[in-house]
Amino acid sequence: MGTTEEIASFLTATRAQDIPGEVLALAKRGVIDTLGVAIGAASHPVGDILAKTFPPAGAGDAFLWNGRGKTGTLDAALSNGTLAHTLDFDDGGVALTPMHPSSPVLAAVWALAESRGLSGREILAAYALGVEVECKLASAVSLTHYDHGWHSTAVIGSFGAAAGVGWLLGLSAEQLRTALGIAASMTGGLRANFGTMTKPLHAGLAARNGLMAAQLAQAGWSANQNILETKKGFFEVFQCGEVGELNLGNPFHFQLPGVSIKRFPSCSATHHCIEAMFTLKRDHNLRADQIDAIECRVHAVSYQAVRKEPKVESAEAARFSLHFTMALVLLEGGVELKHFLPETRNRDDVRALMAKVRVAVHPELETLESKNKVFGEVQVRLKDGGVLTQRATQVRGRAPLALTDADVEAKFLGCAEPALGTAKAQALLSALRRVEEQPKIRSLLPAAFGLA
Repeated sequence: MGTTEEIASFLTATRAQDIPGEVLALAKRGVIDTLGVAIGAASHPVGDILAKTFPPAGAGDAFLWNGRGKTGTLDAALSNGTLAHTLDFDDGGVALTPMHPSSPVLAAVWALAESRGLSGREILAAYALGVEVECKLASAVSLTHYDHGWHSTAVIGSFGAAAGVGWLLGLSAEQLRTALGIAASMTGGLRANFGTMTKPLHAGLAARNGLMAAQLAQAGWSANQNILETKKGFFEVFQCGEVGELNLGNPFHFQLPGVSIKRFPSCSATHHCIEAMFTLKRDHNLRADQIDAIECRVHAVSYQAVRKEPKVESAEAARFSLHFTMALVLLEGGVELKHFLPETRNRDDVRALMAKVRVAVHPELETLESKNKVFGEVQVRLKDGGVLTQRATQVRGRAPLALTDADVEAKFLGCAEPALGTAKAQALLSALRRVEEQPKIRSLLPAAFGLA
């Protein structure tokens, strides 16, 4: 059985009641987290630009996650997927291939579910299945495509969105293979756009493309039925290497190895060194005025993602800067959303410390294969001649240091309260805690923004 058929067979054979309760509970955490970070981007300039380009329509089918009203399902999927990835605070897939699984899938299935009056339980199931497909693909394919400059969230996210929406639409196995075939011709996204508004657009495009592919397949469109594994198909063109059985649902990726929920609102490639600097600061009572130089040593793949120069001119660029995040840990004692505002980025003490940071590839982490033992190492050279070195092999938010439900809910409120106010944010959180009991989800977000 080829991979395309394997995915289609898995989706057609799986009913909502077949998905383990643990998976649905973890999926609910993902819904809370993803909606929180999307709402947290409500005042970001990307919302203004998206609204000008895809203006909301009074008779639209799906609500925009920044509170701007309704629009068509495809435009809602694009806008909401983009918003969910705008702060680079959405989750990661814990696979060799780095990607953000939830923003493309949830934006796509939520838009369709709103337009059709579907239930919270149906959304949870479709979202869990879409994440399962894309994360198993991300775990199975070679890192070569990423190394060549493709952004995996854009490339693989389209398949996750198509799978989740296709299941929600009740597509046949043939139609699902068609949807995957259509989605494969809409994959893309270049890592050269990291640090700009186009990076989160990749997630929005993946959401829209997956939704469009499933709808076209339902309407009778045609596409190659074996698009993943066929000659000149996805695996070959994107140089994914030999891909064996995905073992979909055995167990679900949500169960093992899990989906990481971010603790820090910056690119995941910065997180190991952030953890290492936290340890140095704590263990040595380290102060900025003691430091002569800082070297951050990361994996070769992470090195490709992070910025090499100490200057950052936007919040988008700052999220990819170890220079900036190292300065935040030392000067602010944390890396939080509020720190990415211009008043912090432009401070003299922040800029002075950023100029002392250098980023390099660790000698043990120079090959793609070494991604299995990824870590971050920070070496601090002190003005008194001393040298401190700390290696971090674990990151809060990733197994075995997964965030608790209380952590996730606190993150949600921290993101949503500035946009909604405390009372409405708390009310939305309460509703999302019981999302599987909601007969229709179309009123949840309009009510949160006071537009029901």
